[in-house]
Amino acid sequence: MEAELSADVIPGHPALKAEQFEPFEDDESRAFFDYEGGFLDEDTVVVGTAESDEEFGAGRHWLVDTTLMRQAEPLVHPFEVSGPPRALGDGTWYTLSETENALHLWTR
Repeated sequence: MEAELSADVIPGHPALKAEQFEPFEDDESRAFFDYEGGFLDEDTVVVGTAESDEEFGAGRHWLVDTTLMRQAEPLVHPFEVSGPPRALGDGTWYTLSETENALHLWTR
């Protein structure tokens, strides 16, 4: 089976003002998935848009149900995270601190 989820389903970064950019008219304001991501379990992928978000504020992370392949569910962390989420395959993922001197472990 092969499926695709376009990053067009990801809303622009919340720091963008609605009048600043027309939706997807400017590639600079368009969100896209980072190259890294991974499976939390057999049906759920954790991905980020940190690279495309970095100009506008904190990066964002998303859960994607691979059985439905529709709009990604945003993850809400209790503080800003940086870089891509890295899945561990057991329902958890980790992120590095911005200074890369701390590791944060997350679960759903």
